[in-house]
Amino acid sequence: MLLPTYSPITHLLAMVLCYPGVTVISEPVSAAELSVTALNTQTQISRYSTMAAQPSVGQRDLLSVTRSITIPNDTESVGDALHWLLRDTGYRVAADAVLSEEAKTMLELPLPAVHRRFEPMPLQTVIGLMIGPAFHLIQDPVHRLIAFERCAKVLNPIATGGVQ
Repeated sequence: MLLPTYSPITHLLAMVLCYPGVTVISEPVSAAELSVTALNTQTQISRYSTMAAQPSVGQRDLLSVTRSITIPNDTESVGDALHWLLRDTGYRVAADAVLSEEAKTMLELPLPAVHRRFEPMPLQTVIGLMIGPAFHLIQDPVHRLIAFERCAKVLNPIATGGVQ
């Protein structure tokens, strides 16, 4: 009985023909030699679906999370609504000592009924709608605080007799 002699070529040919998923690499490549862009950033989440293995926009910028919002009926002021809105974001409204008198007055205003329900939109946009066009949002991402600054474009209604 003749024993077949081992041949690397026939062994390699058998692997390629019998196992179609096998890929032949001519040179070994270490992981350190692969560039960052060559690494696969896709994660398979089901049989036919993959997703990027990276943080979402909302995870990078906490106030850019898009949500539908319904503010409870027992929330009466703009400040209370902002505290309720920020409860799960990690952000909070800055202390009264930091806020201007105008900003404190704005936070004490009653919450308009139209600002109790928002269709899906970024939290930053919702906050901008609640504070109105007279103020713009100031973020402190280090301490996760928000404050408000009076816009320079809006004239003082007392100085103009209520006409702008």
